Amino acid sequence: MNRRRYRETMGEGGVVTGPLLALVGRPNVGKSSLFNRLTRTRDALVDDTPGLTRDRKYGVAVWGGRTFRVVDTGGFEFDPHEPLLARMREQAELAVEEADLIFFVLDARTGPLADDLELAARLRRCGKPVICVVNKAEGNAGGPGVAEFHRLGLQPVVAISATHGVGVDDLLRVVAARWPVAAPEPEILLEGDEGEEGKEGGDVQPQRDDVVRVAIVGCPNAGKSTLVNRLLGEERLVTSDQPGTTRDSVDAPLVDAQGNRFVLVDTAGLRRKARISLRIEKYAAIAALNAMERAKTAVLVLDAVRGVTEQDQRVAGHALEAGCGLVFAINKWDAVPRGRNAESAFRRELGLAFPRFSHAPVVFLSGRTGVGVDRLLPLVRQVWEAGQKRISTGVLNRWLAEVEEANPHPRRTGRPVRFRFASQVRVAPPMVVFFVSRPEEVEESYRRYLENRFREHFGFQGVPLRMDFRGGGDNPYKDKA
Repeated sequence: MNRRRYRETMGEGGVVTGPLLALVGRPNVGKSSLFNRLTRTRDALVDDTPGLTRDRKYGVAVWGGRTFRVVDTGGFEFDPHEPLLARMREQAELAVEEADLIFFVLDARTGPLADDLELAARLRRCGKPVICVVNKAEGNAGGPGVAEFHRLGLQPVVAISATHGVGVDDLLRVVAARWPVAAPEPEILLEGDEGEEGKEGGDVQPQRDDVVRVAIVGCPNAGKSTLVNRLLGEERLVTSDQPGTTRDSVDAPLVDAQGNRFVLVDTAGLRRKARISLRIEKYAAIAALNAMERAKTAVLVLDAVRGVTEQDQRVAGHALEAGCGLVFAINKWDAVPRGRNAESAFRRELGLAFPRFSHAPVVFLSGRTGVGVDRLLPLVRQVWEAGQKRISTGVLNRWLAEVEEANPHPRRTGRPVRFRFASQVRVAPPMVVFFVSRPEEVEESYRRYLENRFREHFGFQGVPLRMDFRGGGDNPYKDKA
């Protein structure tokens, strides 16, 4: 697989480069709170539950005219008998390896603990600059409690409160002193103008941000993180047989063999509401739904062994509501007994379970072995491009005249329903407005007919279409149709 990670972070509006600051420390010392404070976001889930963060999460901090990239990590715990903790520790070690500067985050209220001492010894050997960030140092914890951390042998030691913002400017001044010249301006790929509504010029494909953001969604234990790791070609995300291993939405940029840029957003598995008992699971579910809205393209990962479930259908429904293009990834296909009609039978099952997405591409693959995975990203980009496509009003009305002539709207009353003209008014998702003599009489079957013909003619596979039928309007293209 000829893919490579690119060493940038997705910031607000595009790709950002700059020094990388890694936040490391044992669980529940406030790394995610500090991440949110530095990036001025709420991207990282924050809760009193230890071990909430498990994967590396990247963001961007801007301070004093300088731009820094920030990576949040799971808590360091040195328990050799717990595989999940070992995988979380590996992710934090990778963040240390790629970082330019390390924030060793500590808890002023507890003082140095055994895991802090062990981690301090490792950081002294890593050869990277380290700042001891003593968090939760507000009030009485700020004086004598902070002094204890000098014995870790790492300097400087800066006391802060990430929750209240106390001392964070002092911390960033220390960071800025290591890069006295302002970092280069971030390389930002701005979204271009979508074009004027009704503009002539044929089937227009506007030039937009060429980074394809795609949410990887599905039920717990469908293999989403395993699939993302396979696409990236590295163990970027913590995986486990335990359902619910992923708790937060994690952005993972990559470049494919053709130089196309993607950001894969791994999300927590979406359970039925009745089974969401923990507060952090509710936060994770909200983050997954938000990821679909921001991405506008999603890969719905289905467990081929388990088959299609009601919750899979609900997830697809969320994608439809969010206006999100969809690709079906049938994972664990290597575990399904082979047969000549196995794929055909599964496709029939998909057609029955997802009638609104019968047009969406389907890929049979195995994230574990890599079989079929190479077919996924080209289809994702194809669906993304379809979502960005705009059809000019002239071309659209010539098409409308042809399909109406081939199959006129049925006449149920004395007066026929006449289509005056149509215009595409939006992309991502595409929306087409039809101006009709009596819009309330347009039958549902004819709406489906127009949608199906529109998809076939203009190539909008995998993308939800919005069609609005309004009264009035004169066709400005009637003489050109």
